[in-house]
Amino acid sequence: MLYNQVSLAYEDGRPVDGKGVGRKVIDRVHETYDTEFGKDFAYDGEKSLFTVGPLPRNKLEFTVVLEDVVPNRFVYILLMYSGCCCCFV
Repeated sequence: MLYNQVSLAYEDGRPVDGKGVGRKVIDRVHETYDTEFGKDFAYDGEKSLFTVGPLPRNKLEFTVVLEDVVPNRFVYILLMYSGCCCCFV
């Protein structure tokens, strides 16, 4: 399992906050950029995204608009590969 750091910010650089907004943003990224994203994932709702295999690149950037949350505001998403997450059961 691979660990990727998630950074979410509005177009003015302010961080995205608010309960559940991060998950809506990541869900929109997955819907909009599915072919580029290319993987199923687990998102912790804050700053961590886990994938079974590597993403297409070590650093991915996306832009989405969430009309139902913040109308007419762009949200910029940066996903950066951070390392391997070893889990023992």
